[in-house]
Amino acid sequence: MSEPTLEEMQKQIEGMEKELLEAKKAYRERRTSGLRDAMEAKKLADEAVKEEMKALGYRSSYSSLEWSPFTGWKF
Repeated sequence: MSEPTLEEMQKQIEGMEKELLEAKKAYRERRTSGLRDAMEAKKLADEAVKEEMKALGYRSSYSSLEWSPFTGWKF
């Protein structure tokens, strides 16, 4: 069996590097999928709270609200 040429070796290396990049991307996506799901759920919840505040007649932005167990909502 003959040894591969330099060009063949270069093509093999490029193919392996491409596979490695794809595997790293898939790993990163799987690892962070829970975080992405949680961030989307938070976004939807924030939008729901904002709509409820609007329906109740509050003009203050949701981001400026603070909850205290002692005093309740602080605007």
